[in-house]
Amino acid sequence: MFFETEHQNKNLLKMTDQENELQKPKRSNARKIPKTLTRADLYNAVAKRFNAKPSEVQNYVDATIDALAGLIKSADPELRIELRGLGVFEVKFMKERAIVRDPRTLELIEYQGRRRKMHFRPSKQIKRVLQGNDKKNT
Repeated sequence: MFFETEHQNKNLLKMTDQENELQKPKRSNARKIPKTLTRADLYNAVAKRFNAKPSEVQNYVDATIDALAGLIKSADPELRIELRGLGVFEVKFMKERAIVRDPRTLELIEYQGRRRKMHFRPSKQIKRVLQGNDKKNT
């Protein structure tokens, strides 16, 4: 009889924990990033590099970004864009799944076909800088 009571108490505690989890506000997985760089920041950086006005380099920066976006969108079936000193952009196929979940409604949807994803792998130079041991300045 003691075992049943203890078992019932454990189940009761589990239920209250589950109810507490449901009542807690959901945490956001979004990281708090203090500043987001935009195209305007890129215009300013390129303009500073070439001693020009941001309005003068705007068309060139936009054309470069649009060309990269166009290549990525037209990837058939897979694509690899390598920019030395920056990294590699790759479009890869994901595994086929018969059932996927709509993130907004959490509804299960049957999906036919293969999905693609964008992947970026930074260059060795960028990795060294981000890890804080920048030994080469080339």
